[in-house]
Amino acid sequence: MTLSAYCRHFAVILLLASQNLSAAEIDPARITFDNTRDRIYQIRVMDISANTRSSTGSGFLIGDNGSIATNYHVIASAISSPDKYRIEILQEDEVMRYIGTIVHVDVVHDLAILSTEIKATDFLTLATQAPAKGDRVYSIGYPYDLGVTVVPGTYNGLIPHSASPRVHFTGSLNPGMSGGPAFNGDNEVIGVNVATSGNQVSFLVPVHNLHDLVAEATTSPPKDLNRAIAEQLAANSERMITEMLEGNWETVTLGGANALNEVTGFLRCWGNSRDEDKATDDRPFWAQRMCQTDHNIFVNRGFNTGKIELQFYWIESATLNGAQFYNYYESIFSGYRPGNSGREQDLGNWACQEGFVDNDASVNTKSVFCARAYKEFEGIYDILFLQGSMDDKTEAHMIHFTLAGTTQDLAMRFTRRFMEAGAW
Repeated sequence: MTLSAYCRHFAVILLLASQNLSAAEIDPARITFDNTRDRIYQIRVMDISANTRSSTGSGFLIGDNGSIATNYHVIASAISSPDKYRIEILQEDEVMRYIGTIVHVDVVHDLAILSTEIKATDFLTLATQAPAKGDRVYSIGYPYDLGVTVVPGTYNGLIPHSASPRVHFTGSLNPGMSGGPAFNGDNEVIGVNVATSGNQVSFLVPVHNLHDLVAEATTSPPKDLNRAIAEQLAANSERMITEMLEGNWETVTLGGANALNEVTGFLRCWGNSRDEDKATDDRPFWAQRMCQTDHNIFVNRGFNTGKIELQFYWIESATLNGAQFYNYYESIFSGYRPGNSGREQDLGNWACQEGFVDNDASVNTKSVFCARAYKEFEGIYDILFLQGSMDDKTEAHMIHFTLAGTTQDLAMRFTRRFMEAGAW
């Protein structure tokens, strides 16, 4: 064999080896994609008057009766404004379009089940156990209206210290993939795409939450979705507040007072302060500590709930006189706002009560307790509580909490415990 022929032969071997290596790398994703893509759909929420899409997401077939699973946030506007929006379901070729009807939702875990007229003889299998941490998994959906796409990534288990279960998925989910399935190597659904933080950090709803919703939808589908959502919000608030009431209410030093430490695992704390050597002008020294849950529950566009927020604020001054200090303190006290946002069409007006309280530390305090009702979800409220010391002319301490999406009973139980916590 001549040298040139030998080199050509060697080049062919290298090319074939390279092709075989590439095929080996992409085969699992390709197999999952090819075996499941015909049961994965794009979901479009259509503005009826404009006859155009308002938002898009993904969904997948979970039953031979045409049932589709997706995220709650994908179809939420069709719940809050059913006369304005309809749900369309279609595949990549857009030949067949189906109308989706909402059967059941899980607002806390961001899941929904739709009924359709899809005639299905085959549907996706929901896994009965989670993958091992580090396993390769595959997410599929319709990103940016670009067609059905597979994203390989790594299963990293449940996020620690989270207010509700989320799987950490190392892969790049993009807008439009919400509601699509993520698979293990056996083409079983192990989670539902829900969110991303960018930089290969994405999140899935664990499949066991979908199992629970399917069981409820099969045995006792709700007649009133808003009533079902209200019950879910109340149950979620009871779970979280009960865990907090049974938690560790130790305090840590904050300036001349105290603040609560991390009462439970899902409530993470941090803080900051103004350097004492700079607090010599008309701006006093201050130190603050805040604890809150890691994410909110999406209700509809512009309206989130489920948040728990605790704040502790200490201020002191050696330069301001009594009147100046009080004005500074009052500007902070009156400037507190609830930790969650909402819209006028979703929430009633705040109703507040103010009073002066002597606590166990013999400190005279002013307290404000405010509540606002949810218009569509009977018995659910946002609560804002604020309490501040009133005795000293150069030092003050304020404590605050927000409970979003709770009940009257839970709010009163938590308020009593919070005031007794010894944060003074």
